Amino acid sequence: MNSRKKRIIAIGGLLFLSMVFLYWLFPRDTTSEYEADPGYLYDKSHNITYDDVKKARQPLPRLTGKPGETDGRTATAPQAATSAEPREEIDIRQLFSEALINSYTTARYFKHLENRFKDSVNLGDHLEQVRQHLFSEFSESEARQLFETYQKYIETEIALADQFRQFGLVRTPEDALEILRQIQEFRRARLGEELADQLFGADVKAREYAFRRAAIVGDADLYGPEKEALLEKLNEDMWGDEAETVESHPNEYTRYREKLSIYEKDLSETPSEEIRQQKIREFRQQFFTPEAVERLEGVDRQIVREQQQETLYREKAFLLLENPDLTGADKEKKLRQLQEEMFGEQADAFRRSETMRIEREKMMREYEGKGLQSR
Repeated sequence: MNSRKKRIIAIGGLLFLSMVFLYWLFPRDTTSEYEADPGYLYDKSHNITYDDVKKARQPLPRLTGKPGETDGRTATAPQAATSAEPREEIDIRQLFSEALINSYTTARYFKHLENRFKDSVNLGDHLEQVRQHLFSEFSESEARQLFETYQKYIETEIALADQFRQFGLVRTPEDALEILRQIQEFRRARLGEELADQLFGADVKAREYAFRRAAIVGDADLYGPEKEALLEKLNEDMWGDEAETVESHPNEYTRYREKLSIYEKDLSETPSEEIRQQKIREFRQQFFTPEAVERLEGVDRQIVREQQQETLYREKAFLLLENPDLTGADKEKKLRQLQEEMFGEQADAFRRSETMRIEREKMMREYEGKGLQSR
C-alpha cells in the first residue's frame, strides 16, 4: 500500500500544481470561442452551490477538549492502529451533522482516513484498518455504508493514478479542462455518476470555474469590457442566482489585482502615462477607501523616487569607475562614500542588493556565452 499511496499523493500533487500553473497561460484566439457551448462539467443546473464549495475547502472540525476526552462519537483510531503519538480527534458529530454522503464532507473525511492509515503494508491491510475504525465509531448501518463507499473510492483513486499516465501533456487551459473532464468521467464510470458527483463535484466545480475564469482574465487579445462581459456570462452559467456572491467573494486587493489583469491590454495601449495612471486610480477607487488609495499612491511615488535615485547613482558610479586618475582602492573608497551619501541608513541594504544584481548579471552573461558557443 505504501508505494501505491505515495504514487497517488505525488501524482495528485503534480496534477494540482500543473493545473494551477495554467491559470495564467495562453488564452484562446477569439471572443466567439468563449461564447460557443463550453460544455460545462458543472453548470448552475447541477445541485452544487457556492456554499458547498466553501464547505469543501474548510478543514475538518476538531474536538476542542483535552487529548483523550470525547464528546459523542469521534474519529479516534482503534486500539490496534494507535501509535505512541496522540492523534488529533475529528468531531464526527459535527462533520456528519447534515448527511453521511455529501459533496463537501465525505471526500475530505476519506482523505483523512487515507492519511491516517497510510502506513498499511498493502491495500488489503489498509482496508481492514479502515473497516475496524469505522465500525468502532459509527452505527453498524452507517459504518457499512461508509466502508463500502470508501472501498470504491480508494480503488478508483488507485486506478486513476495508473490512468493518469495516459493523459497528454498539459499546455493550455483547454488541456487542463479536458484532463479535469477525463478525471471526473473516469470516476463517474467506476463509481456511478451520482456517487462521483457527491464525492468530488464541489472540488471539481471549483477548479473548473477557476480555470475558465483565469483563461478569460489572461487572454492577451481581449480588451477589458470584453473580458468582463465573458466573466459575467461565466458566473451566470455556472452559479445562477449566486453569481454576484461568487464575483464579490475575493478580498478587495485580489479583485483589484485581477482588474489590472483584465484591463492589461487597455492599459498598455493608453496614449500617455498620465492617462494610464488615472485609469489605475479609478480602479483603486472601486475597491479601496480614499485613505487606502492615497497610501497606495504614496507607495507609487516612493517607488518612482527610489528608481530615479538608483538611476542617478549608477550614472555617478559609472563616471567614477571610468575615471583614469583614480586607483582601484580610490574608486572603491569613493564608491562607498557615494552610497552612504545617496542611501544613508539604507546603504548596507542597497550594497547587498547591488551585489546580488551584479552577480545575477554575471551569471546571465556566462550562460548566454555558453549558449552561443554550443550553437
